[in-house]
Amino acid sequence: MHAHSESPTIVVGSLATAATTGALVAMGHRAGHVAMAFAAIGAVPFQRTSESGVVGLVFIGFVFHVAVTFVWSALYVWIAQRSRHRAIIAIVFAVANFLCSWIVTWSTARGIAGVLPLGDRIVYAIIFAIALVVGMRYAFSHSRNA
Repeated sequence: MHAHSESPTIVVGSLATAATTGALVAMGHRAGHVAMAFAAIGAVPFQRTSESGVVGLVFIGFVFHVAVTFVWSALYVWIAQRSRHRAIIAIVFAVANFLCSWIVTWSTARGIAGVLPLGDRIVYAIIFAIALVVGMRYAFSHSRNA
């Protein structure tokens, strides 16, 4: 029998990244271009407009999205391991992520909150919270079954 050797952060981060990336692709597709959200994310550090259509912005935006999602996931795992209220913590993290994206867009006039409507950003936050909780359950279900 194989032991579950992945760290909880890798499991939670991977699941959250997959879920939120899929959500951003679907939202971008519905809004006109699948890479739109990633271009908006990539435009922030380079102070460029996401409408410029540069492939590099999409790539940087995707990498930045993955990195930030893993940072949020690592913080979530660290706090959630010390608490029994994992769902509440996930909701707090999703709200914090939502507010951070709004603050970035407000302060730079770039970012995901500038290209996605409020409803999509709320759905994104819900997906993120669910992914954190499910990832945490999945990360520890194998260790209990081993």
